[in-house]
Amino acid sequence: MNEDERAELARPLPPPTGSGLSADRRRQLRGHLMSEFARGPAAVPRRIRLGWVALPALAGGLALSLVLIGGQPQQGSDSGRPVAAVVLDRAARAAEQQPASAARGDQFVYVKSLDEWAKSEGEAPRDREVWRSVDGSRRGLLLLDGHLPNPGGSDEHGEPEPAPYSGIGSYAYVAALPTDPDALLARIHADTAGLGPGPDEEAFRTIGDLLREQIAPPAVSAALYRAAAKIPGVTVIDSVTDAAGRPGVAVARRDGGGKVESQWIFDRSDYTFLGERTVAVTDGASVKKGDIMGQMTVLARAIVDEPGARP
Repeated sequence: MNEDERAELARPLPPPTGSGLSADRRRQLRGHLMSEFARGPAAVPRRIRLGWVALPALAGGLALSLVLIGGQPQQGSDSGRPVAAVVLDRAARAAEQQPASAARGDQFVYVKSLDEWAKSEGEAPRDREVWRSVDGSRRGLLLLDGHLPNPGGSDEHGEPEPAPYSGIGSYAYVAALPTDPDALLARIHADTAGLGPGPDEEAFRTIGDLLREQIAPPAVSAALYRAAAKIPGVTVIDSVTDAAGRPGVAVARRDGGGKVESQWIFDRSDYTFLGERTVAVTDGASVKKGDIMGQMTVLARAIVDEPGARP
């Protein structure tokens, strides 16, 4: 990162300009991918399952621009903190300026995204709309390009999704999280103990799941970003493009034994969350270093009264 970019990160934050798959299922799919990598290049399937559904590797690959010096995150200009912590703090400050979304228990969280986790070879990215019950007691709705994925109302994998749910990843869970970053991170470590390959990797994944397809009180959103800054191994990528073609800056963390990298993308001007992508950082039988293995970008979020209602 050059001096101009560091200066841009250090300047005062401007005011913001605007406003799935279950966590268990995502963990299952990621675990499958990691087991395939562990078996060696010959065992990696031609289509990698990650996120919500299989994705082909993208031809050509993309070069990664990880900000590392001697294996350590480059230092930023805010009190010498790592640049990743600076970016996440700015994202937290942007979240704190968002209006709180009052939600009744009988309402639904609506999130629309541009989805490239669930496409098949030759298909364009799809609009993904999901409605999840606020209190977790009602069945929601999932639409891809305006249609049910399957006639029975099940998700891309033939599973009843989103079913009534009030555990990790639900609105009720997120709204009750502590707003102190240390306490929040301790809570996530406790709630995900024994899951995934390690506590830090699982905490980063879980926070990413909460950021992507949920609405949280502004103070909780800010605490999620600041908690993520405390997880070891988080770095910054100074120039990325989200699935909608918008330029951004990303924070990233490698997982799966360093085989893949999860990247959270933020708007370069106001640091609002744009989306997430997963990138290969080693070669495999069907993927090359730098290939985007899956990505999504958030287009809209709102609290609505019933499944199918849009803001």
